[in-house]
Amino acid sequence: MSQMNNYYIVIDGHYFKGIDEESTGKAPSGGWYDTGKNICGIVLTDSREKARLIEGNINLKSYFLKIYDAVRYSGFTFEKLCIERVK
Repeated sequence: MSQMNNYYIVIDGHYFKGIDEESTGKAPSGGWYDTGKNICGIVLTDSREKARLIEGNINLKSYFLKIYDAVRYSGFTFEKLCIERVK
C-alpha cells in the first residue's frame, strides 16, 4: 500500500499557514437564489514549523482552490506559488 503524500504551499517565499476566519470577499455559488459564499483571507508565516502540513492530494486541491478563490474574489495577489512535497 502506498503512503499518502504530504505538502507545504509556499507563496512568495512565505509558508501557507491557513485560512483566516474573517471574510474578505464574496463569490457566487450558483443557483437561482444565489446569496454567494464568503471568501476568507490567506494566512502566511515565515516559519516552516508553523506552516500547515497538507496531508494528501485531495486536501492539497482543496487548499489550492481556497487560494484561487482568494485571488479571484478578494484581491489576494502573489508572484510565485510553489508546492513542496515532503519526503
